Amino acid sequence: MRPSSLALTRADLPLLGAGAFMTVASALAAIRIGGTLSVGLLFGITMFFFFVAGFMAFPHITIAAMIPTFALIPALKVLLLPWIGPLKDVLTLAAIAAAFVLVIQRSGEGHRQQGDFWVGAIVVFLIGLYLVNLGGHMERDVAWGQGLRLMSEPLLLLLVGMLLSNARRTLRWAIASLVATGVFVALTGIAQQVVGPDKLVAWGYSYTLQVRLIGDRLRSFGTMDESFVYAAFLLLALAALLFWYRRGIMVVVAGSVIVVGLAFAQVRTSLIICIALLGLWLARSHRPTVAVFLLTAAVTSAAAILVWSSSGTESRTVRAGPSLFLTINGRTEGWKIVLNNPRTWAVGKGVGEVGVAAERATYSVSRRERDLEKESSAVDSGYFALIADVGFIGLVAFFALAGRLLSLAKRAIDRGSRIGWLTVAFLAILLLDAVTRDSFTGFPSAFLGMLLVGVSLAAAEEEGEELAEVRAPAR
Repeated sequence: MRPSSLALTRADLPLLGAGAFMTVASALAAIRIGGTLSVGLLFGITMFFFFVAGFMAFPHITIAAMIPTFALIPALKVLLLPWIGPLKDVLTLAAIAAAFVLVIQRSGEGHRQQGDFWVGAIVVFLIGLYLVNLGGHMERDVAWGQGLRLMSEPLLLLLVGMLLSNARRTLRWAIASLVATGVFVALTGIAQQVVGPDKLVAWGYSYTLQVRLIGDRLRSFGTMDESFVYAAFLLLALAALLFWYRRGIMVVVAGSVIVVGLAFAQVRTSLIICIALLGLWLARSHRPTVAVFLLTAAVTSAAAILVWSSSGTESRTVRAGPSLFLTINGRTEGWKIVLNNPRTWAVGKGVGEVGVAAERATYSVSRRERDLEKESSAVDSGYFALIADVGFIGLVAFFALAGRLLSLAKRAIDRGSRIGWLTVAFLAILLLDAVTRDSFTGFPSAFLGMLLVGVSLAAAEEEGEELAEVRAPAR
Protein backbone atom coordinates (compact mmCIF):
# COMPACT_ATOMS: atom_id res chain seq x y z
CA MET A 1 0.00 0.00 0.00
CA ARG A 2 1.44 3.34 -1.02
CA PRO A 3 1.71 6.02 1.67
CA SER A 4 -0.45 8.34 -0.43
CA SER A 5 -3.36 5.91 -0.12
CA LEU A 6 -3.51 6.69 3.59
CA ALA A 7 -3.99 10.41 3.01
CA LEU A 8 -6.95 11.98 4.72
CA THR A 9 -9.28 14.51 3.18
CA ARG A 10 -11.08 17.38 4.83
CA ALA A 11 -14.27 15.35 4.61
CA ASP A 12 -12.80 12.84 7.09
CA LEU A 13 -12.02 15.46 9.72
CA PRO A 14 -15.46 15.65 11.45
CA LEU A 15 -15.51 11.95 12.32
CA LEU A 16 -11.85 11.94 13.37
CA GLY A 17 -12.32 15.09 15.40
CA ALA A 18 -15.34 13.66 17.20
CA GLY A 19 -13.46 10.45 17.93
CA ALA A 20 -10.48 12.36 19.30
CA PHE A 21 -12.70 14.54 21.48
CA MET A 22 -14.55 11.56 22.96
CA THR A 23 -11.28 9.73 23.59
CA VAL A 24 -9.82 12.68 25.47
CA ALA A 25 -13.06 13.12 27.40
CA SER A 26 -13.00 9.45 28.42
CA ALA A 27 -9.39 9.75 29.56
CA LEU A 28 -10.28 12.77 31.70
CA ALA A 29 -13.25 10.86 33.11
CA ALA A 30 -10.91 8.03 34.11
CA ILE A 31 -8.86 10.50 36.10
CA ARG A 32 -11.84 12.22 37.72
CA ILE A 33 -14.33 9.42 38.48
CA GLY A 34 -12.33 6.23 38.47
CA GLY A 35 -11.60 3.34 36.18
CA THR A 36 -14.73 1.16 36.29
CA LEU A 37 -17.22 3.76 35.17
CA SER A 38 -14.88 5.27 32.60
CA VAL A 39 -14.14 1.84 31.06
CA GLY A 40 -17.86 1.27 30.64
CA LEU A 41 -18.24 4.76 29.17
CA LEU A 42 -15.35 4.18 26.78
CA PHE A 43 -16.84 0.84 25.72
CA GLY A 44 -20.17 2.54 25.03
CA ILE A 45 -18.49 5.25 22.97
CA THR A 46 -16.52 2.63 21.06
CA MET A 47 -19.73 0.75 20.24
CA PHE A 48 -21.38 3.99 19.14
CA PHE A 49 -18.59 4.71 16.65
CA PHE A 50 -18.69 1.07 15.56
CA PHE A 51 -22.38 1.53 14.72
CA VAL A 52 -21.62 4.81 12.91
CA ALA A 53 -18.99 3.05 10.81
CA GLY A 54 -21.45 0.24 10.09
CA PHE A 55 -24.12 2.64 8.80
CA MET A 56 -21.53 4.38 6.62
CA ALA A 57 -19.65 1.37 5.21
CA PHE A 58 -22.19 -1.48 5.42
CA PRO A 59 -25.66 0.08 5.60
CA HIS A 60 -27.31 -3.04 4.16
CA ILE A 61 -25.99 -5.25 6.96
CA THR A 62 -26.45 -2.69 9.72
CA ILE A 63 -30.06 -1.84 8.86
CA ALA A 64 -30.90 -5.51 8.32
CA ALA A 65 -29.60 -6.19 11.85
CA MET A 66 -31.31 -3.09 13.23
CA ILE A 67 -34.81 -4.35 12.33
CA PRO A 68 -34.86 -7.51 14.52
CA THR A 69 -32.97 -5.63 17.24
CA PHE A 70 -35.69 -2.99 17.42
CA ALA A 71 -38.38 -5.67 17.34
CA LEU A 72 -36.82 -7.62 20.23
CA ILE A 73 -35.92 -4.71 22.52
CA PRO A 74 -39.41 -4.43 24.14
CA ALA A 75 -39.47 -8.13 25.05
CA LEU A 76 -35.86 -8.20 26.22
CA LYS A 77 -36.52 -5.15 28.40
CA VAL A 78 -39.29 -7.02 30.24
CA LEU A 79 -37.89 -10.55 30.38
CA LEU A 80 -34.10 -10.22 30.63
CA LEU A 81 -32.46 -6.80 30.39
CA PRO A 82 -34.42 -3.89 31.93
CA TRP A 83 -31.68 -1.44 30.93
CA ILE A 84 -31.65 -2.27 27.20
CA GLY A 85 -34.30 0.31 26.21
CA PRO A 86 -31.85 3.16 25.45
CA LEU A 87 -30.09 0.92 22.88
CA LYS A 88 -32.66 2.05 20.32
CA ASP A 89 -31.64 5.67 20.90
CA VAL A 90 -27.94 4.79 20.57
CA LEU A 91 -28.58 3.06 17.25
CA THR A 92 -30.77 5.90 16.05
CA LEU A 93 -28.20 8.54 16.97
CA ALA A 94 -25.47 6.48 15.30
CA ALA A 95 -27.52 6.35 12.10
CA ILE A 96 -28.11 10.11 12.24
CA ALA A 97 -24.41 10.76 12.88
CA ALA A 98 -23.44 8.52 9.95
CA ALA A 99 -25.78 10.39 7.62
CA PHE A 100 -24.39 13.74 8.84
CA VAL A 101 -20.82 12.64 8.18
CA LEU A 102 -21.74 11.35 4.71
CA VAL A 103 -23.30 14.72 3.86
CA ILE A 104 -20.10 16.51 4.91
CA GLN A 105 -17.92 14.04 3.01
CA ARG A 106 -19.93 14.39 -0.19
CA SER A 107 -19.84 18.16 0.14
CA GLY A 108 -16.08 18.16 0.69
CA GLU A 109 -15.49 15.91 -2.31
CA GLY A 110 -17.84 17.88 -4.56
CA HIS A 111 -20.35 15.04 -5.00
CA ARG A 112 -24.07 15.59 -5.46
CA GLN A 113 -26.07 15.19 -2.28
CA GLN A 114 -28.70 12.46 -2.07
CA GLY A 115 -32.20 12.98 -0.74
CA ASP A 116 -34.80 15.64 -1.42
CA PHE A 117 -34.50 19.29 -0.44
CA TRP A 118 -38.20 19.79 0.37
CA VAL A 119 -38.39 16.69 2.54
CA GLY A 120 -35.35 17.88 4.48
CA ALA A 121 -36.73 21.41 4.81
CA ILE A 122 -40.10 20.25 6.14
CA VAL A 123 -38.48 17.84 8.59
CA VAL A 124 -36.26 20.64 9.92
CA PHE A 125 -39.31 22.92 10.22
CA LEU A 126 -41.30 20.32 12.16
CA ILE A 127 -38.43 19.60 14.52
CA GLY A 128 -37.99 23.35 14.94
CA LEU A 129 -41.63 23.66 16.04
CA TYR A 130 -41.04 21.01 18.69
CA LEU A 131 -37.79 22.63 19.75
CA VAL A 132 -39.27 26.11 20.15
CA ASN A 133 -42.51 24.84 21.80
CA LEU A 134 -44.59 27.95 21.27
CA GLY A 135 -47.74 26.38 22.68
CA GLY A 136 -45.90 25.58 25.90
CA HIS A 137 -44.57 29.16 26.20
CA MET A 138 -41.11 27.83 25.19
CA GLU A 139 -40.77 25.90 28.44
CA ARG A 140 -38.19 23.13 28.73
CA ASP A 141 -39.05 20.18 30.98
CA VAL A 142 -38.83 16.39 30.94
CA ALA A 143 -42.07 15.92 29.01
CA TRP A 144 -40.93 18.47 26.40
CA GLY A 145 -37.65 16.59 26.01
CA GLN A 146 -39.46 13.30 25.55
CA GLY A 147 -41.83 14.82 23.02
CA LEU A 148 -38.95 16.34 21.06
CA ARG A 149 -37.05 13.04 21.08
CA LEU A 150 -39.99 10.83 20.17
CA MET A 151 -41.00 12.96 17.18
CA SER A 152 -37.50 13.88 15.99
CA GLU A 153 -35.98 10.40 15.89
CA PRO A 154 -38.43 8.87 13.37
CA LEU A 155 -38.32 12.00 11.19
CA LEU A 156 -34.53 12.01 11.19
CA LEU A 157 -34.48 8.29 10.38
CA LEU A 158 -36.52 9.19 7.29
CA LEU A 159 -33.67 11.47 6.22
CA VAL A 160 -31.10 8.81 7.16
CA GLY A 161 -32.78 6.34 4.82
CA MET A 162 -32.63 8.86 1.99
CA LEU A 163 -28.96 9.74 2.59
CA LEU A 164 -27.19 6.42 3.15
CA SER A 165 -25.26 4.78 0.32
CA ASN A 166 -26.16 1.68 -1.72
CA ALA A 167 -29.88 2.21 -1.26
CA ARG A 168 -31.12 -0.59 -3.52
CA ARG A 169 -28.91 -3.19 -1.89
CA THR A 170 -29.88 -1.84 1.53
CA LEU A 171 -33.56 -2.08 0.61
CA ARG A 172 -33.24 -5.72 -0.50
CA TRP A 173 -31.58 -6.70 2.76
CA ALA A 174 -33.99 -4.62 4.84
CA ILE A 175 -37.07 -6.18 3.22
CA ALA A 176 -35.74 -9.70 3.76
CA SER A 177 -34.98 -8.88 7.39
CA LEU A 178 -38.40 -7.24 7.89
CA VAL A 179 -40.29 -10.25 6.53
CA ALA A 180 -38.22 -12.77 8.51
CA THR A 181 -38.63 -10.73 11.68
CA GLY A 182 -42.34 -10.29 10.99
CA VAL A 183 -42.81 -14.06 10.74
CA PHE A 184 -40.97 -14.55 14.04
CA VAL A 185 -42.98 -11.83 15.80
CA ALA A 186 -46.23 -13.28 14.42
CA LEU A 187 -45.27 -16.79 15.62
CA THR A 188 -44.60 -15.29 19.05
CA GLY A 189 -48.06 -13.72 19.05
CA ILE A 190 -49.65 -17.02 18.03
CA ALA A 191 -47.73 -18.84 20.78
CA GLN A 192 -49.04 -16.33 23.34
CA GLN A 193 -52.56 -17.55 22.61
CA VAL A 194 -51.46 -21.04 23.62
CA VAL A 195 -49.54 -19.88 26.69
CA GLY A 196 -52.35 -17.71 28.03
CA PRO A 197 -52.37 -14.45 30.01
CA ASP A 198 -51.66 -15.93 33.44
CA LYS A 199 -48.46 -17.61 32.29
CA LEU A 200 -47.34 -14.42 30.54
CA VAL A 201 -47.81 -12.45 33.74
CA ALA A 202 -45.85 -15.12 35.63
CA TRP A 203 -42.98 -14.58 33.19
CA GLY A 204 -42.84 -10.86 34.00
CA TYR A 205 -45.42 -9.16 31.80
CA SER A 206 -48.09 -6.97 33.39
CA TYR A 207 -51.88 -6.84 33.11
CA THR A 208 -51.70 -3.05 33.31
CA LEU A 209 -49.10 -2.72 30.54
CA GLN A 210 -48.72 -5.51 27.96
CA VAL A 211 -51.38 -8.14 28.73
CA ARG A 212 -54.84 -6.99 27.67
CA LEU A 213 -58.06 -8.93 27.22
CA ILE A 214 -61.28 -8.51 25.26
CA GLY A 215 -63.68 -10.54 27.36
CA ASP A 216 -61.69 -13.67 28.09
CA ARG A 217 -59.64 -13.46 24.89
CA LEU A 218 -56.01 -12.37 24.98
CA ARG A 219 -54.86 -9.69 22.57
CA SER A 220 -51.50 -10.93 21.33
CA PHE A 221 -48.61 -8.46 21.46
CA GLY A 222 -45.71 -10.62 20.25
CA THR A 223 -42.37 -9.10 21.21
CA MET A 224 -43.83 -5.60 21.52
CA ASP A 225 -45.18 -3.58 24.42
CA GLU A 226 -48.79 -3.67 23.21
CA SER A 227 -51.03 -5.20 20.58
CA PHE A 228 -51.36 -1.97 18.55
CA VAL A 229 -47.61 -1.67 17.88
CA TYR A 230 -47.47 -5.42 17.23
CA ALA A 231 -50.18 -5.09 14.59
CA ALA A 232 -48.48 -2.10 12.94
CA PHE A 233 -45.18 -3.98 12.69
CA LEU A 234 -46.86 -7.04 11.15
CA LEU A 235 -48.62 -4.79 8.64
CA LEU A 236 -45.24 -3.39 7.52
CA ALA A 237 -44.00 -6.94 6.99
CA LEU A 238 -47.20 -7.86 5.13
CA ALA A 239 -46.77 -4.84 2.83
CA ALA A 240 -43.21 -5.96 2.07
CA LEU A 241 -44.51 -9.39 1.07
CA LEU A 242 -47.27 -8.02 -1.15
CA PHE A 243 -45.30 -5.37 -3.00
CA TRP A 244 -41.77 -6.77 -3.17
CA TYR A 245 -41.85 -10.52 -3.70
CA ARG A 246 -43.41 -12.54 -6.49
CA ARG A 247 -45.99 -15.09 -5.51
CA GLY A 248 -44.58 -18.45 -4.41
CA ILE A 249 -45.00 -21.09 -1.76
CA MET A 250 -42.68 -19.36 0.72
CA VAL A 251 -44.47 -16.05 0.27
CA VAL A 252 -47.85 -17.71 0.83
CA VAL A 253 -46.62 -19.48 3.98
CA ALA A 254 -45.01 -16.34 5.41
CA GLY A 255 -48.06 -14.26 4.56
CA SER A 256 -50.41 -16.77 6.18
CA VAL A 257 -48.39 -16.76 9.41
CA ILE A 258 -48.36 -12.96 9.50
CA VAL A 259 -52.11 -12.70 8.82
CA VAL A 260 -52.94 -15.23 11.57
CA GLY A 261 -50.69 -13.41 14.01
CA LEU A 262 -52.31 -10.13 13.00
CA ALA A 263 -55.80 -11.53 13.64
CA PHE A 264 -54.87 -12.46 17.21
CA ALA A 265 -53.97 -8.83 17.93
CA GLN A 266 -57.67 -7.98 17.52
CA VAL A 267 -56.95 -4.43 16.38
CA ARG A 268 -59.86 -3.20 14.30
CA THR A 269 -57.79 -0.61 12.41
CA SER A 270 -55.73 -3.50 11.01
CA LEU A 271 -58.69 -4.60 8.89
CA ILE A 272 -59.01 -1.09 7.45
CA ILE A 273 -55.31 -1.02 6.58
CA CYS A 274 -55.49 -4.49 5.01
CA ILE A 275 -58.31 -3.24 2.78
CA ALA A 276 -56.15 -0.27 1.78
CA LEU A 277 -53.19 -2.57 1.01
CA LEU A 278 -55.44 -4.78 -1.10
CA GLY A 279 -56.64 -1.68 -2.95
CA LEU A 280 -53.05 -0.61 -3.66
CA TRP A 281 -52.17 -4.14 -4.80
CA LEU A 282 -55.12 -4.13 -7.23
CA ALA A 283 -54.09 -0.68 -8.49
CA ARG A 284 -50.63 -2.02 -9.22
CA SER A 285 -52.28 -4.94 -11.03
CA HIS A 286 -54.12 -2.44 -13.28
CA ARG A 287 -57.58 -2.86 -11.76
CA PRO A 288 -58.29 0.80 -10.99
CA THR A 289 -62.06 0.64 -10.46
CA VAL A 290 -62.01 -1.92 -7.66
CA ALA A 291 -58.84 -0.34 -6.26
CA VAL A 292 -60.45 3.11 -5.96
CA PHE A 293 -63.50 1.57 -4.31
CA LEU A 294 -61.41 -0.26 -1.69
CA LEU A 295 -59.17 2.72 -0.97
CA THR A 296 -62.18 5.00 -0.58
CA ALA A 297 -63.82 2.46 1.72
CA ALA A 298 -60.65 2.23 3.82
CA VAL A 299 -60.32 5.99 4.29
CA THR A 300 -64.03 6.41 5.01
CA SER A 301 -64.04 3.55 7.50
CA ALA A 302 -61.01 4.99 9.31
CA ALA A 303 -62.80 8.32 9.72
CA ALA A 304 -65.95 6.55 10.89
CA ILE A 305 -63.98 4.59 13.50
CA LEU A 306 -62.55 7.83 14.85
CA VAL A 307 -66.03 9.31 15.30
CA TRP A 308 -67.57 6.09 16.62
CA SER A 309 -64.80 5.76 19.20
CA SER A 310 -66.22 8.73 21.07
CA SER A 311 -68.71 6.33 22.66
CA GLY A 312 -66.22 3.52 23.22
CA THR A 313 -65.38 1.81 26.47
CA GLU A 314 -61.62 2.25 26.58
CA SER A 315 -60.75 4.42 29.58
CA ARG A 316 -58.03 7.05 29.52
CA THR A 317 -56.98 9.61 32.10
CA VAL A 318 -56.41 13.16 30.88
CA ARG A 319 -55.36 16.33 32.62
CA ALA A 320 -58.16 18.89 32.60
CA GLY A 321 -56.34 21.43 34.74
CA PRO A 322 -53.30 21.95 36.97
CA SER A 323 -54.68 19.62 39.65
CA LEU A 324 -57.76 18.07 38.04
CA PHE A 325 -57.76 14.72 36.26
CA LEU A 326 -60.75 13.29 34.42
CA THR A 327 -61.32 9.68 33.40
CA ILE A 328 -63.16 9.56 30.08
CA ASN A 329 -64.18 6.98 27.51
CA GLY A 330 -63.26 6.98 23.87
CA ARG A 331 -61.01 9.24 21.82
CA THR A 332 -63.02 12.06 20.28
CA GLU A 333 -64.50 13.20 23.61
CA GLY A 334 -61.02 13.24 25.12
CA TRP A 335 -59.78 15.64 22.50
CA LYS A 336 -62.69 17.97 23.21
CA ILE A 337 -61.06 18.38 26.61
CA VAL A 338 -57.43 18.71 25.63
CA LEU A 339 -58.24 21.12 22.76
CA ASN A 340 -60.90 23.09 24.54
CA ASN A 341 -59.39 26.53 23.88
CA PRO A 342 -59.43 27.69 20.22
CA ARG A 343 -56.63 30.14 20.96
CA THR A 344 -54.22 27.23 21.36
CA TRP A 345 -55.17 25.49 18.11
CA ALA A 346 -52.62 27.34 15.96
CA VAL A 347 -49.56 26.43 18.06
CA GLY A 348 -50.93 23.68 20.33
CA LYS A 349 -51.05 23.24 24.08
CA GLY A 350 -47.33 22.57 24.31
CA VAL A 351 -45.02 19.67 23.56
CA GLY A 352 -45.46 16.84 26.05
CA GLU A 353 -48.62 18.18 27.68
CA VAL A 354 -50.67 15.25 26.38
CA GLY A 355 -50.04 12.02 24.52
CA VAL A 356 -47.20 9.51 24.58
CA ALA A 357 -44.56 12.02 25.69
CA ALA A 358 -46.54 12.91 28.82
CA GLU A 359 -46.77 9.24 29.75
CA ARG A 360 -43.11 8.62 28.87
CA ALA A 361 -42.03 11.42 31.21
CA THR A 362 -43.41 9.49 34.20
CA TYR A 363 -40.53 6.96 34.16
CA SER A 364 -36.85 6.79 33.23
CA VAL A 365 -36.14 3.37 31.65
CA SER A 366 -38.76 0.85 32.76
CA ARG A 367 -42.51 1.47 32.63
CA ARG A 368 -42.83 -0.54 35.83
CA GLU A 369 -41.16 2.36 37.63
CA ARG A 370 -43.74 4.96 36.60
CA ASP A 371 -44.57 7.76 38.99
CA LEU A 372 -48.37 7.46 39.02
CA GLU A 373 -48.74 10.87 40.64
CA LYS A 374 -47.34 12.38 37.43
CA GLU A 375 -49.76 10.52 35.15
CA SER A 376 -51.24 13.19 32.93
CA SER A 377 -52.67 11.96 29.65
CA ALA A 378 -52.96 9.11 27.20
CA VAL A 379 -55.46 9.83 24.45
CA ASP A 380 -55.11 8.11 21.09
CA SER A 381 -54.77 9.57 17.56
CA GLY A 382 -51.50 10.69 16.05
CA TYR A 383 -53.08 13.62 14.27
CA PHE A 384 -54.68 15.05 17.39
CA ALA A 385 -51.45 14.44 19.31
CA LEU A 386 -49.63 16.48 16.68
CA ILE A 387 -52.18 19.29 17.02
CA ALA A 388 -51.87 19.21 20.81
CA ASP A 389 -48.07 19.44 20.58
CA VAL A 390 -47.52 22.04 17.86
CA GLY A 391 -51.00 23.01 16.67
CA PHE A 392 -52.52 23.12 13.22
CA ILE A 393 -49.31 24.68 11.91
CA GLY A 394 -47.52 21.43 12.68
CA LEU A 395 -50.36 19.35 11.26
CA VAL A 396 -50.27 21.26 7.96
CA ALA A 397 -46.48 20.83 7.82
CA PHE A 398 -46.85 17.11 8.41
CA PHE A 399 -49.44 16.81 5.64
CA ALA A 400 -47.05 18.70 3.37
CA LEU A 401 -44.33 16.17 4.23
CA ALA A 402 -46.66 13.24 3.52
CA GLY A 403 -47.72 14.84 0.24
CA ARG A 404 -44.11 15.33 -0.84
CA LEU A 405 -43.23 11.72 0.00
CA LEU A 406 -46.24 10.45 -1.95
CA SER A 407 -45.25 12.67 -4.87
CA LEU A 408 -41.73 11.19 -4.93
CA ALA A 409 -43.19 7.69 -4.75
CA LYS A 410 -45.53 8.46 -7.66
CA ARG A 411 -42.54 9.41 -9.81
CA ALA A 412 -41.20 5.91 -9.30
CA ILE A 413 -44.63 4.39 -10.02
CA ASP A 414 -44.84 6.35 -13.28
CA ARG A 415 -41.53 4.74 -14.31
CA GLY A 416 -43.07 1.32 -13.66
CA SER A 417 -41.05 0.71 -10.49
CA ARG A 418 -42.36 -1.64 -7.79
CA ILE A 419 -40.36 0.38 -5.26
CA GLY A 420 -42.82 3.24 -5.66
CA TRP A 421 -45.75 0.98 -4.76
CA LEU A 422 -43.83 -0.35 -1.76
CA THR A 423 -43.23 3.20 -0.55
CA VAL A 424 -46.90 4.13 -0.89
CA ALA A 425 -47.86 0.98 1.04
CA PHE A 426 -45.53 1.87 3.92
CA LEU A 427 -46.90 5.42 3.99
CA ALA A 428 -50.50 4.19 3.91
CA ILE A 429 -49.85 2.03 6.97
CA LEU A 430 -48.30 4.89 8.93
CA LEU A 431 -50.99 7.41 7.96
CA LEU A 432 -54.02 5.16 8.54
CA ASP A 433 -52.66 3.66 11.74
CA ALA A 434 -52.39 7.18 13.18
CA VAL A 435 -56.15 7.75 12.88
CA THR A 436 -56.85 5.83 16.09
CA ARG A 437 -53.40 5.64 17.67
CA ASP A 438 -50.52 7.98 18.43
CA SER A 439 -48.37 6.03 15.97
CA PHE A 440 -46.08 8.78 14.66
CA THR A 441 -43.96 8.30 17.79
CA GLY A 442 -44.57 4.55 18.26
CA PHE A 443 -41.61 2.24 18.72
CA PRO A 444 -40.58 0.37 16.66
CA SER A 445 -43.27 0.89 13.98
CA ALA A 446 -42.73 4.63 13.43
CA PHE A 447 -38.93 4.37 13.66
CA LEU A 448 -38.65 1.49 11.19
CA GLY A 449 -41.54 2.69 9.02
CA MET A 450 -39.96 6.10 8.42
CA LEU A 451 -36.53 4.56 7.86
CA LEU A 452 -37.94 2.12 5.29
CA VAL A 453 -39.77 4.93 3.49
CA GLY A 454 -36.50 6.86 3.23
CA VAL A 455 -34.53 3.84 1.99
CA SER A 456 -37.26 3.01 -0.53
CA LEU A 457 -37.26 6.53 -1.98
CA ALA A 458 -33.46 6.53 -2.21
CA ALA A 459 -33.55 3.15 -3.93
CA ALA A 460 -36.15 4.42 -6.38
CA GLU A 461 -33.94 7.42 -7.13
CA GLU A 462 -30.94 5.15 -7.77
CA GLU A 463 -33.06 3.00 -10.04
CA GLY A 464 -34.28 6.04 -11.96
CA GLU A 465 -30.75 7.38 -12.46
CA GLU A 466 -29.54 4.04 -13.76
CA LEU A 467 -32.50 3.79 -16.13
CA ALA A 468 -31.79 7.31 -17.41
CA GLU A 469 -28.16 6.38 -18.10
CA VAL A 470 -29.22 3.30 -20.02
CA ARG A 471 -31.71 5.26 -22.13
CA ALA A 472 -29.31 8.17 -22.76
CA PRO A 473 -27.91 8.12 -26.31
CA ALA A 474 -24.24 7.27 -26.55
CA ARG A 475 -22.00 10.19 -27.47
